[in-house]
Amino acid sequence: MIFDAGVFIALEKPSSRGVVLALVERHLDEGVLPATTNAVLAQVWREPARQVALGRLAQTLDVYPFGDPQVVGVRCAAARTSDVVDAGLAVLSDQLDDTIITTDPNDMEALGARFVEL
Repeated sequence: MIFDAGVFIALEKPSSRGVVLALVERHLDEGVLPATTNAVLAQVWREPARQVALGRLAQTLDVYPFGDPQVVGVRCAAARTSDVVDAGLAVLSDQLDDTIITTDPNDMEALGARFVEL
C-alpha cells in the first residue's frame, strides 16, 4: 500500500479523515505497513503544528527515497506527463510489486501504475 499526496490531503479534511484512518488501520491489522516517498511528504507537509494527523501517520510509514532520476524521467516521458512525484510512485510501485492508493487515477493510469482510487 503506497500513498500518493492525495491520501495525505484527504487525511487533513474532516470529511474524509475517517476513511483514510480506517484504510490504514485495516492494513496495519493485516501486517501491511503503508509506504510513500520523501517527495510525497515534501508535497504535503506545510504546517507540522497544524498537521497532527499527518505527523502521527508519518511515524508509521515506510518512507522511500525519491528514486533514480533517470528511471523516473523516462517514465514521465513515456506517459507524457511532467509530474515526477507521481512517476516516482509508479516506479516504486513496480519495484515493490505493490499498489498505489491515489486520489488522482488519471495520472496513475497514464503512468501505467497499479493503483486503486481512495
